Formats: sequence, C-alpha cells, structure tokens
Amino acid sequence: MVLLRWTLPRRWVGPLLLVSSYVFYLSWGLRYGFLIGGMTGLAWLAGLTLERWQSRRRAALTFAIGCLLSILAYFKYSAFALSQGAALLRLVGIGAHDPHLRIVLPLGISFFTFELVSYVVDVYRGEPAERSIVRFALYVAYYPHLVAGPIVRAHELLPQLHAERRFDGDLFAEGVFIALVGYVRKMVIADNLAPWADEVFAHPQHYSTFGVWMGAVAYTGQIFCDFAGYTDIARGASMMLGYPLPENFDYPYLSTSITEFWRRWHMTLSRWLRDYLYIALGGNRHGRIMQYRNLFLTMLLGGLWHGANWTFVAWGALHGVLLALHKAWDTLLRRTSWAERARAYLPYRAVAGGSTLLAVMVAWVFFRASSFSQAGQVLHRMATRVPGLGELGVAARPARLTTAIAFTGVLVVVHFLGYYRVAITSHRLLPPIARGLVWAGLIATCYLLAESRAAFIYFQF
Repeated sequence: MVLLRWTLPRRWVGPLLLVSSYVFYLSWGLRYGFLIGGMTGLAWLAGLTLERWQSRRRAALTFAIGCLLSILAYFKYSAFALSQGAALLRLVGIGAHDPHLRIVLPLGISFFTFELVSYVVDVYRGEPAERSIVRFALYVAYYPHLVAGPIVRAHELLPQLHAERRFDGDLFAEGVFIALVGYVRKMVIADNLAPWADEVFAHPQHYSTFGVWMGAVAYTGQIFCDFAGYTDIARGASMMLGYPLPENFDYPYLSTSITEFWRRWHMTLSRWLRDYLYIALGGNRHGRIMQYRNLFLTMLLGGLWHGANWTFVAWGALHGVLLALHKAWDTLLRRTSWAERARAYLPYRAVAGGSTLLAVMVAWVFFRASSFSQAGQVLHRMATRVPGLGELGVAARPARLTTAIAFTGVLVVVHFLGYYRVAITSHRLLPPIARGLVWAGLIATCYLLAESRAAFIYFQF
C-alpha cells in the first residue's frame, strides 16, 4: 500500500486509499459497508444542506445528529435497554423474559459516529463543508484510524487530503519508528501483563491482597499499552502514507490531577466530549454547581459510550465525581497563596501524582469487571488484608505474576522516558543506519518477547 501510494499519480491516491479502506473494513462483514457508506452519505448531505440553506440549518443539524446517534444506539444499546426493561418489569411483579437479540456491534461504529457528528456540528458552527463525496468518504473510512481511533476531526485530515503531498523521508522514518513502538507496547508489554490481570479478575477470591493489587496494576498497564499501542500503529502507518494523525496519549499515569489525566488519556475523545457535550451542556458558564453537574454528566455519558453495561456507567460517573472534586480543590488552593505555591514542590507533586494514579486504578476495576459483583469482590480483596499468596496465589501461576511485576517495571521506565521525549528525540538525531538498527531491535523484541493475545481491547467499543 505504501509503495502504491508513493508511485501512483496523485489523482489516483485518494481512490486507492478509499477502496483499500473499504476492503479492509468489509473484511469483517459485507453488510457493514452499507452501514458506514449510508452514514457517511447522510453526514455529507447534511453538511451541504447546512452550508447552502440557512433557513433549514437547525432542522438539518437535528435530523442528521438524531439519525447518526439513533443508529449507534440501535446497534450498541438496544439489547441492553430491552434487557433492563424486562428486569424492571420483573421487579414490579410483571413476568418478562430477557429478549434474545443477536445484534453484532459493527467494528469502530462508536469512533466514526463521533467523527461524523463532529463534522456536522463544525459545519453548523461555520466550518466549510466538503464538496467531494470521495474525499469525505476517505476521511471517514481512512483505515488507520477507522477501527479504534484516534477520533480525527475533519479539519485535522481533510486539508491534508486536499493538499499535494511529497514524500518526506524523515516523516516516513518517524512513522516506522512509532508503529514499531506501538507493536512493542501491544505485543510485548500489554499482552504480557494481561494473563495476570485476567486470572485475578476471573477469581479474585483466590488471591491475596498483594496478588489482587498486582492484578489491578497489571490491568492499568495493559489497557494503556494496548490502546496507546494501537494508536501508535495507526499514527505510524498514516505517517508512512504522508498523513500525520493527532496524538492520543501523553503518558497519562504521570498526571498530578484527574483533570490532567484526562488531558493526557485518550486526548481525542477528551476534546470531543469537551467541545460537543460539556460546552453544549453549559460548560463553566453558569457557576460552579452547574459546572460540576456538567462535568458529571459528560463523564457519565462518556462511560456509557464505552459500552452497554452499568459498570461502564459507574466508571464514567466515578470520573465525573473525581473531576468535580478536583475543580473544587483547585478553586480552594487558588484562594490560598501558600497552597498555590506548594504545587511547584516535589512533595506535593509526588502526593498528587500518587493519589491520582490510585484513583484511576480503582476506577479501572469497574471498567474491567463484567459485573458489579465482580468489581465488588476485587475491591473488597484490595481493601481487606489477606496475607500470603492466597489459595492459588503464586504457587499456581508463578510465571504470570513474575512476568506482570517485571513488565510493570518496564512500563514505569518507559513512562518516564516517554514523558521527557527521550526516545523520539533520540531517534530523530540518529543517522539512517542507526535508525535501521533500532528498528531491527524493536522487531526482534516483538519476535522474542511477544505474548499471543486476542484483538485490541478497544475493538469492542
């Protein structure tokens, strides 16, 4: 694909990428092509309508967003809503059976739906509509970001598709490096942390307090490396094609507040929620109480976006509460001069960073657990001192725990090196031969240390 992209005449590049993106997506099922194609056509027509017919702008916006979100809701939440409705009827004494719906969630629908909604809203706010359906369809279906992000705004990719791109050797080399780093993150770090996390969440009652905490730590590292690894692969592949995509992670576990965490974690989703939900709810324009409410509702809906399960809602609600509490704490500190100055010192930053990471880790328990019962068992074991190794403990899975501890240490080192941009800065300074050796080392690392796992975690969203 990269070879064809840089050898074909410019007029063929867009159609080539569009066809290859649809072939990639249709490999999961032919019927999904009609879905993404129909939603793309709807948003494209809505954009043209918003730009040309001023008198119908609000109606066109409402209709387009309503249709897009209704399609997402049908595939993602209809079975959940019906099952909860049946449970509610049983609660009041009316016999009802759980529906047996077999609705398969189309791959990446949460991501490209948000991209389509952002495009329609941006045109409504004054951004120019895209005239070419081919170019717009490529923006939506562009395969590096199609399945699991990053969530790319139209103004971040469409101008690149308009412009003539010349081959840039440095950009290409950086893309190769970033993609290989992503493979190491996913195949080596995330997939070696996953077995212990899976063991602990499957049978938390069988493990000691230390073992369960290590399970939570392992999942904390796994989900970061799994998702950030996919994003690195997507960004690297796109850079090799000549189209840089926005960063999605900025070493969030070194954050010193929950607000900073959401500026560093899944940054494209955070910005989407801020620009299209939090601000639409009123943002911080109507006093602190309304700001806290808006933060809570934004994160509650952000949790629901991740999946049709009450545990995701609880995860989002918990983050909403934490964000509101941090805003209140931040306001209090700003009123006290000595407290404001204390933020610059290492002891404060260490305590703030540790407490933020602890809160994030506890919240991940709800995200990982399949039910409140399972989450409760894990949290109870984390809060109750159970000495030793537990019933199964290390004796049953010694290699898995040892591996989880070792790769947690690797993740800590990688976080600090990445925070200070050591790897990417060093790579840019290397001569071509040295870069090739680094690439070979990353490939060898994947070959020697990779653990075979299933698909990326965020494929399910």
